[in-house]
Amino acid sequence: MRAPQLQGHLVNDMKFYDMHVKSNFSTGTSSVMELARFAKELGFAGITVCDKFESVEKLRLAKDEMKNAEREIGIEIYPGVSIEAANPIDMKQMLSKVREHALIVAVSGGSYAMNRAACEDSRVDILFHPELGRNDSGLDAICMNAAAANNVAIGIDFRNILYSFRRSRGTLLANLATVLKLAEHSKVRVVVCSGANSIWEMRDPRELISIVNVLGMELGKSFQCLSDIPSAMVEANKKKLMGTTVTEGVDVIG
Repeated sequence: MRAPQLQGHLVNDMKFYDMHVKSNFSTGTSSVMELARFAKELGFAGITVCDKFESVEKLRLAKDEMKNAEREIGIEIYPGVSIEAANPIDMKQMLSKVREHALIVAVSGGSYAMNRAACEDSRVDILFHPELGRNDSGLDAICMNAAAANNVAIGIDFRNILYSFRRSRGTLLANLATVLKLAEHSKVRVVVCSGANSIWEMRDPRELISIVNVLGMELGKSFQCLSDIPSAMVEANKKKLMGTTVTEGVDVIG
């Protein structure tokens, strides 16, 4: 895929955020410090370390490492968690445990029941892989309308594309293109990320932007998937975790 062309000074003025990387606290092979250092070299202003949820205690330990790396490297690092649940009931139980401890909460979908439950739950920030193990996108108008109402974004994960089998990659890309069309129609936010398990799987912002652009998203909106949308999500969640909610553009102290 060819990276989209845009005037250099416009790109340099934008801040980019990779909202889904994994550290060696979970299945990753790179430390938070290594991920942060390489992300800064690639031109990112921030990353979300989004390890698979195992326990609140493990999340707390990971957050301590993130703070140390943030101070040393000089890049924003957001504590996230990835929920991989067997069914919607398990997902909701995990959400209850992690929501107040993680800035970004992602859910890995696949079954229609999981996809719909995630879209209908405002505690979810990003739904990844709704097409996992399927021959379709895993989403429909009911899911997308719910996602729009609950501010649930749909995540496009480069790693998922990178490691898909060649014979099934065409189907995957077609399903992702369908997701983008559904998101556009229902005004659902989309974020694009590396999904990296190590620094070797991280990608330059332009490469990630090119994915959604090639899949059919207009260029300007493609840039927003890695800049404005992640930034707004982070800022809104920071306020919520501080006991502040945002309604119609007005901060309301709760």
